[in-house]
Amino acid sequence: MLTRVTLAATAALLLVGGTAMAQDSIKARKDGFQTSKNAMAEIKDLLGSDKVAQVGPAAQRMSAFAAQIPTLFPAGSDKGDTKAKADIWANNADFTAKAQAYEAAAKGLEAAAASGDKAATAKQFAAVGGACKACHERYRAD
Repeated sequence: MLTRVTLAATAALLLVGGTAMAQDSIKARKDGFQTSKNAMAEIKDLLGSDKVAQVGPAAQRMSAFAAQIPTLFPAGSDKGDTKAKADIWANNADFTAKAQAYEAAAKGLEAAAASGDKAATAKQFAAVGGACKACHERYRAD
């Protein structure tokens, strides 16, 4: 009898712990996506003001977050306040590839900004937006 109670208590703790971890993942990814959204707006303003040299730090924030994206969608984090579609877990290899494409585009934006070439930076900024859109179209519910 004691064994059943112990097993039930252990299972309950694991369930609660798993739910808490999933909610932490949801919060972390929401915070990261908000940071990326803010960085995109900042970069748009910087490019409009001919402040290409200042684009690098915002692009770096995006690439740093992008590197974390695949780890922020563990099993069970599809429940709760999230717009993540089930396709993320069903097609995880493609989802991860899209996150890596976003990271590469953001790193390319850092490099373009470092060159001081406004046209190249603007072109790479558009590539970052395209990488975001490619993932959102398939994996984000509106």
